[in-house]
Amino acid sequence: MKAIFKTNVSFLLPYILFIVSGAFLLVINTKTERHLGFNTFHSSFFDTFFYYTTYLGDGLMVLLTVIILMAVKYRYAVIVGLSNIIASIITQALKQTVFNDVVRPKKFFEGIQELYFVPGVENHLYFSFPSGHATCAFSLYFALALLVKNKALELSLFFVALLVGYSRIYLSQHFFEDVYAGSLIGISTTFIVYYLIQKSNRNWMNGSLITSFKKQ
Repeated sequence: MKAIFKTNVSFLLPYILFIVSGAFLLVINTKTERHLGFNTFHSSFFDTFFYYTTYLGDGLMVLLTVIILMAVKYRYAVIVGLSNIIASIITQALKQTVFNDVVRPKKFFEGIQELYFVPGVENHLYFSFPSGHATCAFSLYFALALLVKNKALELSLFFVALLVGYSRIYLSQHFFEDVYAGSLIGISTTFIVYYLIQKSNRNWMNGSLITSFKKQ
């Protein structure tokens, strides 16, 4: 596992910095202070930008990625698909059971503080913790970073995941801690799945849709 970290430091190092700084933010500010602070910053440009950016962390993006990777190598598709499935199950299980009473910003501040909401966005009220989009985004883009083996691309993929996570806060669909926890679930699950799949010697994983068609 040390080798995985060394070869993917361009993604994991900034992620560790995010985790450390995020932990500091969680300690020094209250839930209310953090979200109201984030909610202060908005503009018409970022309303549009984050409205569309958040879709980079949904299930459809994962499905499209898996389909594309199947044409390259089944092993890659399995890593991305399985990581997201397991991470999503963990997140949804936590949402629906342990943290089913945690409400989203719109409900949390109802009658207390007026928030800015991006026009055209349907804000949900319940099942806030952890963030499913953040889980999905960090799992997906970390998995891709593990596969590309290019430092510049790895760093770019980290920022894509981070932007998706921030979009959930910007749109007031989630609190910072929801995104923070979702990222931890996504990263840790993907790390383990990648390690186990790479150790697997199943020959069919080295094939692809393209090679299958060529054999016919």
